[in-house]
Amino acid sequence: MADRRRSTTKDKWKEKSWYTIVAPSYFGEKEIGLSPSADPKNMVNRTIAVPVSTFTNNFKKASSMVLFQIDRCEGKRCTTKFIGHEVNDDTIRRMVRRRRERLDIVIDVKTSDLYNIAVKLVLVADQKLTGTKRSEIRSNMLDYTVKKVAEMDLGTFANYIIGDDVYGDLVNSLKDVYPIRKIEVRKTEIRSQAEAPNNLEQEPAEAVPN
Repeated sequence: MADRRRSTTKDKWKEKSWYTIVAPSYFGEKEIGLSPSADPKNMVNRTIAVPVSTFTNNFKKASSMVLFQIDRCEGKRCTTKFIGHEVNDDTIRRMVRRRRERLDIVIDVKTSDLYNIAVKLVLVADQKLTGTKRSEIRSNMLDYTVKKVAEMDLGTFANYIIGDDVYGDLVNSLKDVYPIRKIEVRKTEIRSQAEAPNNLEQEPAEAVPN
């Protein structure tokens, strides 16, 4: 006897809506993606990787990605926050393939609005470096980068780190130490935001009359 029961399985795709994902204000609130979801709460905390060229129009950096995380949805519009960037491993391998010396440096920096960020650099020298010279390069790179980032808020830092000026600045910062010709900021990662110190002294409360 044929089974006359009708399937009650719902089409899950019909229950989903499309949400527009936009970049933070310091990236012009540019639309960076569309994503389906049955509930806007499920959109929050999703990570979105967007090519750097989307913001810079520099298609030579097509393998470099800016990373965002969805932090809020209002209606069908979801806003994001910048959480870092990364360069494709193949780009790094091509960069060092025919060179003599690779130096990896990780620097912890803090922006003027108190975001703690890890900056990971790759430097390539044309010849073997001595231990002393490697230490000098590391020390100089750390001092310069910490001071440079301390002058920027997060939005300024995010645009700076995916732009072209950062490379010239880093190379010039080492010109009196060693002529490094190739530097790549291979990754940045926002780790936390510190709370601003409360420097305001509380005034004593006035006595309340009986």
